[in-house]
Amino acid sequence: MKKDIHPDYQECKVTCTSCGNTFTTRSTMKEIRVGVCSQCHPFYTGKKGRVLTEAGRLEKFQKKYQGVNYGQRTEV
Repeated sequence: MKKDIHPDYQECKVTCTSCGNTFTTRSTMKEIRVGVCSQCHPFYTGKKGRVLTEAGRLEKFQKKYQGVNYGQRTEV
């Protein structure tokens, strides 16, 4: 093998931005931030949790823009 061409394989701290869980693994990067981990993902926990709250996005959008006229014709 050639010397000095491979990246440094070191310990890495992984942080979940959703729940704050951290764990250590090995990688070529020093720190990794993930959006979801095995501690908060519904598949692993068996809970519906955050997925349930995101299901109402359409209703939230409709409530936010309720009564806004986008140039549609009004019935007379």
